[in-house]
Amino acid sequence: MKRLRASKRYAAALLELALEQKRLDRVASDLELIRKSVSGSRDLELFFATPLIDRTKKAAVIAELFADRIDDLTRRFLGLLVEKGREQLIPGITIEFAEQLDDYRGIVDAEVRVPFEIDKANKSGLQSRLEELTRKKVRVTYKQDATLIGGFLAQIRDTVYDGSVRRQLEILRNELSENSGMQN
Repeated sequence: MKRLRASKRYAAALLELALEQKRLDRVASDLELIRKSVSGSRDLELFFATPLIDRTKKAAVIAELFADRIDDLTRRFLGLLVEKGREQLIPGITIEFAEQLDDYRGIVDAEVRVPFEIDKANKSGLQSRLEELTRKKVRVTYKQDATLIGGFLAQIRDTVYDGSVRRQLEILRNELSENSGMQN
């Protein structure tokens, strides 16, 4: 799915408007519903992406699908997208909105790879440590990785925190080789 700069701008505008009108939670849940509806139906995704389908028909489908299920602000926003011929951006806008909302709320996603299942106390401690490092609330997804001997690898956006045993051994080996070189 293509996410264009326009998707970011529309998402930012909707976020700002939802904040001003104190409807942020409602609009966020509306966009999540729309995202799930569109991503769950290839036909619906193609329907919005196809420029050959009349805008009036697209507006009618949106009204029928979401009539009593979304806030008036969200409904008007979707109407504006259809009016401007930008309805193909809806999937990208829903994703961008969720990302911008997380930024606004100070939340980041982390993928943590571990060699085996870890208990709740260790998960909590690791999450706390990642929150200290990022100074944000961290939403953690754990994945088992049999290639790790022990420890963990955590990725938050473009940053990798390597707390693996392999990395610790590598650091120790480098320190030992530096120290042995200094003695000669």
